Amino acid sequence: MDNSEIKKKFNSINWNFDFTIDYGRDTLHPFNCRKYYSYPATFIPEIPYAMIEILSQKGDVVLDPFGGIGTTFIQALSLERIPYSFDINPVATNVCKTLYRLFDPSIDKNIIRNKLLQLCEGYDETRDYTMSLSEQRQELRGWFAKKTFNEISFLFYQYDHLQDQIIQNVMKLILSSILVKLSSQNKGWAYIADNVRPKEDELREKHTFEQYTISVKNLLSDVMNHEARLSNSYAAFYYQISHEPRIFEESLVNVPMEAETVDLVITSPPYPRMIDYVKSQRLSFNFFNKNFTDYMGKEIGARYRRSRRDCLPSYEQDINQVNRQISNVLKKGGYFCVVLPDYDATDNRKNVIERIVDGYTNFGMDKVLEIGRYIPSHKRTLSIQWATLVNERIYIFQKG
Repeated sequence: MDNSEIKKKFNSINWNFDFTIDYGRDTLHPFNCRKYYSYPATFIPEIPYAMIEILSQKGDVVLDPFGGIGTTFIQALSLERIPYSFDINPVATNVCKTLYRLFDPSIDKNIIRNKLLQLCEGYDETRDYTMSLSEQRQELRGWFAKKTFNEISFLFYQYDHLQDQIIQNVMKLILSSILVKLSSQNKGWAYIADNVRPKEDELREKHTFEQYTISVKNLLSDVMNHEARLSNSYAAFYYQISHEPRIFEESLVNVPMEAETVDLVITSPPYPRMIDYVKSQRLSFNFFNKNFTDYMGKEIGARYRRSRRDCLPSYEQDINQVNRQISNVLKKGGYFCVVLPDYDATDNRKNVIERIVDGYTNFGMDKVLEIGRYIPSHKRTLSIQWATLVNERIYIFQKG
């Protein structure tokens, strides 16, 4: 397909996706990773899904250098492209790895679901399960009402004593996903990032086991329904690609990937001074018995650096370092698709983004197309007025 045909196809799509799509019972459609884990400012799956369909063929290599919870990765997998994902955040990569494992056609999802549901049985409300928590998990105290926290601690106990690795992996995703829902702090990710715990009179008991059960059933049911729509060749494809590492808890810059091996790159990098991806996941870091401060220095464009004088120059330098590596791994003739913020002219971040876009030509890429999109208000994940973004731009480049 030549670039004129590509432009025609791209221009025929409403990239705002501000409408309801009826995919029908049997039609393969985008898999919405965001439904199973709340992660700030993620792709809507329709964007990478459409790009993959238009710009690649089955068997092509598709890479996302800012992979997050795996939205691009899972769309590529579903469409039988060879996926790669990179992200420095272990909470995000855990989601991606677990979903990837669940899409193994050889494992019985009904067995996984039933075993997971059994794990919320046997709770003794007279027992204090919080006493056996690690010091890291004790840090979660204060985010939850007392009874709710004891019930969560029981589920942690069940998780810690699992022998089956796949069951433990999926339970890790489920528990990580429901922590924010069970918390009494319901004002958004920024309050968690800034360690603003609910006040005593704001603590509310939540239905822990009901939420756990709903999350288990939704995830496994949706995976099975999606798997039923995959092509007859999917099982052989999965087996063929599953023997090599594909999801990396690391920056693309630090992984020695072979040059000119990638057919298509699709990503939406962190936006400057917008999100604290690491700090926003502090509850999950505590559950994982990890210290989130060990990862903060690796994060690009973090909101907590917004008052620093070198914030924007550092962001630009970090993004260009990744862009250089993207150009290195991309094949000649391969496509690079990137979604970036479209700031108002009065915002000093606009100049930074424009320089980054202009700089893609320095890395040997030619612009094919540029499309503006607005983010429908009901799909915006940010609740902070100064950080809320209304418009984005989609850029398509081709390596010369």
